[in-house]
Amino acid sequence: MKFNKKMSKSGSITLPATLRREYGLAEDERFSIVVDGEDGTIILQRTQGQCLFCKSDDQLITYYGRFVCSPCANNMEALAAEQEFAKAAGQKVNQ
Repeated sequence: MKFNKKMSKSGSITLPATLRREYGLAEDERFSIVVDGEDGTIILQRTQGQCLFCKSDDQLITYYGRFVCSPCANNMEALAAEQEFAKAAGQKVNQ
């Protein structure tokens, strides 16, 4: 993904909506900015956010560029295991 953006007079750059949607970026998230002095490369790295599902900001892990908290990840893992077991047993799976 590549975007060309213009910096405002105040020095801000707006992240495109497609990028925000793709990675689940929301207001009040925090980022670190790292600048390579040799070639001027600027890296924007997400450092703080909320769980995609429950909006918690504790015990976050990154999954495909989105934050998910450990409890929600564990719940999804348990649900997936239940569904696999039900499929193997030939039962109807409820979602």
